Amino acid sequence: MNSIPQRRPVLRRRAVLGGLSLALGSAVILSGCQATPEPAGDPVTLTVWTWSNEAREALEDGVLEVFEEANPTIDVEVLVQPDKDYQTLLTTGLAGSGGPDIAAIRSYGVISSFAESGNLTPIDDIITDWAGFSDTALAGVTARGDGQIYAVPQGMQTAQVYYNKTIFDDLGLDVPTTWDEFLEVSEEIKASGVAPIVIPGAVAGQIALAGEVLGNARRGGPEFTQEFVAGDVDLTDDASVASIELMQEIQPYLVDNVTSVTLDEAVTIFATGMAAMYPSGTWQVSSFANLGADLDYGTFNVPVDSSWPSDEVTVAYGDGGWALSARTEHPDEAAVFLNWLASAEFAQLYANKMSTIPARDGVTIENEYVAEMYDRFLANPSTYLGLAYLRYGTPWGTDIYGEQVQKIWLGEQDAAGAADAIQTGIDAWFDPADFAN
Repeated sequence: MNSIPQRRPVLRRRAVLGGLSLALGSAVILSGCQATPEPAGDPVTLTVWTWSNEAREALEDGVLEVFEEANPTIDVEVLVQPDKDYQTLLTTGLAGSGGPDIAAIRSYGVISSFAESGNLTPIDDIITDWAGFSDTALAGVTARGDGQIYAVPQGMQTAQVYYNKTIFDDLGLDVPTTWDEFLEVSEEIKASGVAPIVIPGAVAGQIALAGEVLGNARRGGPEFTQEFVAGDVDLTDDASVASIELMQEIQPYLVDNVTSVTLDEAVTIFATGMAAMYPSGTWQVSSFANLGADLDYGTFNVPVDSSWPSDEVTVAYGDGGWALSARTEHPDEAAVFLNWLASAEFAQLYANKMSTIPARDGVTIENEYVAEMYDRFLANPSTYLGLAYLRYGTPWGTDIYGEQVQKIWLGEQDAAGAADAIQTGIDAWFDPADFAN
C-alpha cells in the first residue's frame, strides 16, 4: 500500500519475504492490570510475523524507529509470510521453534482457534491501559471460549461503495439517496456503455463482503445482528432473504462474467474507469494509490428504502491484532513492545501510514478518504455479521454465502434457497449460546 521505504542506517532491520457495540469513542478499562515489565539489559531481537507487505512497509517507514529509539535494547524484525499459506505457517510456527514472538492474527473465529490451541498468551493483564479501544475492535481479538483478550487490535475496517466521480460528473449523476435511486443511477451508467458495478465474483469472501455492504441495512442493521446472536431469528428470516435478493437486483448492472472476476481484476477494473462503483473496504484507498491510476473517487453508504427496517449504516469490523506467542523467549521485551502497540502514539503513526481507521481513539486521520469513512462510521456503524459470527466453525458462513450468490448469478438458485443453504451450513456448528457472554 505504501512505497518501500529506505533502510535506516542506525537500526538493524531485515524485511524478509518468505516462509496480519461500536463507537470508537467508547472506552474499555479492564481491572487487574499490572505495570509493564522492564526489559532485560541485554539486546534482544523480537520477531514479528505478518501476512501483509503493506503492514511491513508501514512499520518500517519510520514507525518502528520511534519505538527502537526509546528502547535501544530491543530490535524488531518484521517477517512477511505468504498470505495464502499464512494460517498454516503460523500454526506450525507457534507450535514449535522458529516461530514469531509476536504475530499479526486475523479477528474473530481465527484468533479464537489460535487461542484454543494454547499457543497464544492472553494479554488482558499484560497491557496496562485498554482505555480508548472500541468495543468492536476488542470483540475481534477476544476468544469466544474463555472471554480473554489475545491481541492488541491493529485497526478497523469499514466497507462502503466506492464511486468514480468523473463518470458520475460526465453523466450528470448525483450520489443516490434511496435504493431506487441507486438502481436508477446504475441504469443510466449502463446506458452510457460503462459497467455500473464491479464485484470480485470469483471470490466467495469478497461476494459476502459486497453483500454485507448492500444488504446490512435491508436485513435490519445492528438490531438484526442482536436478534440473530440471541437466537431470536436466523438467516432464513424474511429480512435476511430480502437482503440477499438485493444481490439479484443488481445483477443486470454487474460487469460481464462477474463470477470469473478476481480481487486484483476488480480493483483494476474500477481504478481504470471500466466500472463506476465498487462495494469494498477501507483498504482499497491504499490499493488505488499504489496503482498510480488517474482516479477521482468518493465513497457512500448504500442508501435505503423507507420501508427497510434500518437507516443507512457503515459496515465495520475489527481487522485483526498483534498477538503474543506462548513460546516467546523474551516475554518482558514483548510486553514492552505490545504496550507500545496499544498506545495512541503508535495508533497515530500506523493508521496514517496504512491509511486505515484506528482501533482506538486519540488519532487524527490525515487521509481525506479515510477521514470521511471514519466520520460515517462514528455516526451509524453496524458490525459485519458474517465476519464477526459466521467464521467460528466449518463451513464458514461467508463462504457459503458467496457460493450461493454465485449460483444466483448463474441462474441456479434464488434468494430463499440461498438463505436456507447458508443457515443449514452453519447449523453444523453455530450455537447462539456460544456468544451469550
